[in-house]
Amino acid sequence: MNYIKHQNHVFALMDANAKIKPLHISLYLALFRIWNRNRFVNPITITRLEMMQMSKIGSPNTYSKILKELQLYGFIRYHPSFDARLGSKVDMYTFDTGTCTLAVSKVIPFNKHINNTLSIKENEVSISDGAEQKENTDMKKQPFTPPPLEHIKIYFQQKAQSDSEAERFFNHYESNGWLVGGKSPMKDWKASARNWILNIQKFATKAKEVAQQRFLNQNKNPNGTQKAKLRPISPPPSSNNYDDPL
Repeated sequence: MNYIKHQNHVFALMDANAKIKPLHISLYLALFRIWNRNRFVNPITITRLEMMQMSKIGSPNTYSKILKELQLYGFIRYHPSFDARLGSKVDMYTFDTGTCTLAVSKVIPFNKHINNTLSIKENEVSISDGAEQKENTDMKKQPFTPPPLEHIKIYFQQKAQSDSEAERFFNHYESNGWLVGGKSPMKDWKASARNWILNIQKFATKAKEVAQQRFLNQNKNPNGTQKAKLRPISPPPSSNNYDDPL
């Protein structure tokens, strides 16, 4: 493979994609350095700390978002690892086969293993559409895998929810083995997250009722009469707006 030609094709495709930002280029170049160090053999093994240092990305959430978008736009294939002792895997696509004007070319990755590298051919489907179709197909074929907390935080941020709410969601399902209703294995964690967000107010109301009942039980005399006059219990603060008074 002509790697200079490959890089020229990659940069031309990035220039043609209005969604590509400087951080995408920075992270891709960091991945390319690891690929070069691996003698251009796929897949390469990466760790978050090393990649963040090489790409000068300071936020883990931003790093995770940019990495997934590089896959979505058709530049890499990302295989996340959920074991802290193992690094994630990345397949680097090759872009050295096109001859037409790259500014208007539309490509979609396809599986063709030659010398342990992945090739790209021109197609009538755009990068974004092709990557989304592949992602949806993979999700249907693969069994459910619990998402990392960072992915959940990103999704909750997109839904205008706090990181602490994302952590509560993660801790709840992590503790019960990712079962829906405590019985059925989860199939789509994003659907469960949307239900969780819809039920936030219901959870808050339930917590208020439990606290009020506890207060009643603690202030009863043996004969069942009330020890002290009840004070109204303030509702818990909103998990979304910390400007509300307590």
